[in-house]
Amino acid sequence: MKRVAIFLSVLMLVSASLSYQFYGLPYLQKVDDFTLTDHNGKKVKLSDFRDKIVLVFFGYTFCPDVCPATMLRIKETLENLGDYKKYVKVLFISVDPERDTPEKLKEYVNFYDKDGTIIGLTGTPEEIKKVARSFRAFYEKVPVKDNPEVGYLMDHTAYIYLLDNRGLLKLIYSPRKDNPKRIAEDIIQMIKLLKMEK
Repeated sequence: MKRVAIFLSVLMLVSASLSYQFYGLPYLQKVDDFTLTDHNGKKVKLSDFRDKIVLVFFGYTFCPDVCPATMLRIKETLENLGDYKKYVKVLFISVDPERDTPEKLKEYVNFYDKDGTIIGLTGTPEEIKKVARSFRAFYEKVPVKDNPEVGYLMDHTAYIYLLDNRGLLKLIYSPRKDNPKRIAEDIIQMIKLLKMEK
């Protein structure tokens, strides 16, 4: 059954590409359901958002450069969606659960989003590792020896992943290819293809 769904999804993307060229890198993979803790301290599952297009980004609140830049791109993407924003959720998954408490994540995501579209997620190191593995996302702790106050930074994958409303990973955006307007166009096209509009 899973193979049939993936096959039909491939056909949909191929037929769509005849009239629309997706900006993101096409990628077809089923992502296993997972449970993490959101920025309000509640347990949430990926499957809780099956009625949405889901953008996933792995980062951390102490990140000095890549994460703030990417989160600004995501913020701009949401602004470019107009009325289509209601069909989207963004999951910011921390790769630094040691420091990223729900309270810290709440403060962080609220800076980029005021209406709850972006959700900060954390968990145990084992939970984060399992979720990252399902996306083939990389991260590791890098000690900062000359700055004891910082202690360490996290080296991590900086892709934005787009999942459809069935939990299938469809498109990936790299840091070199993360134009907010173009990502928004992809999302709108995906919403239309999946006939999500009500």
